Amino acid sequence: MIEKAEGKALVSYTVEELKRAFPTHERDTPTPWMPRDQTIGFRGPYLNDLLKKYLPGETSVEIIAYNGFSSILMRDEIEKYNPILAIERRCDDQDRKRGLCSAEQIYRPLQLDDGGPLFLVWPLDELPASYIPARNAIWVWFVVAVRSNDE
Repeated sequence: MIEKAEGKALVSYTVEELKRAFPTHERDTPTPWMPRDQTIGFRGPYLNDLLKKYLPGETSVEIIAYNGFSSILMRDEIEKYNPILAIERRCDDQDRKRGLCSAEQIYRPLQLDDGGPLFLVWPLDELPASYIPARNAIWVWFVVAVRSNDE
């Protein structure tokens, strides 16, 4: 859901609608909670694409998770690092062994254990050292709303 203010939804998407409405992009990155020499492949639309369409003049936004957690993001950091609202994760051997992916499948939908169904994913290696761990809260799991934070 994209909101101008709390309770003032501009639009709401299912994951499938989001996939159809915006181009998806791939990102291979470690997360702050894994070894830096390992990466996970994620796929989803750029957060900034949604903001350009629905909140074009906002200087900051609040990303809200299902459990009520929220993170305030400045528009300039979103534009600089281009996080994606990941909706899928690249299949690996473990996924195939567990039956989550077929042999030919490349990506699978994010599950709750992956931070899904929507997970705000950043390019960890491009973030300034001061962001780690001070800004780990920008990695928001189970995103349910993007809201204007401008007064």
